[in-house]
Amino acid sequence: MASPPGTQAPRILVIEDEPLIAMGLKLVLENMGCTVPAVVDNEADAVTVAQGQDFDLILADVRLKGGGDGVTAVRRILECRQIPVLFVTGNAGELDRRGIRGSAVLPKPFMPAALERTVRKILDRV
Repeated sequence: MASPPGTQAPRILVIEDEPLIAMGLKLVLENMGCTVPAVVDNEADAVTVAQGQDFDLILADVRLKGGGDGVTAVRRILECRQIPVLFVTGNAGELDRRGIRGSAVLPKPFMPAALERTVRKILDRV
């Protein structure tokens, strides 16, 4: 997804606590032409980073080891600003249990092409 001349590449915040998955997400997104200024692994850092920078999309895991969780982080971020969200998770059922409706979900494990298609679809709507 090369940005047209004179436009900024889409900026994406990644909230993922598994280092290999986070690295894979970042690589796929950057290969698409996106910028990934921050990869965070806990709720507090996600909220702090999102408050200090502008993002075009948030990719978030539901469960995080480092404190808090992705759902709560996203809810806190969306209280201050509206940013599209893609939950990349092996726990999609938890989104339903927690009343999260209308968010895009990409189940783990996923193929890079599926991630790319889903991200493009979301960014095309923004």
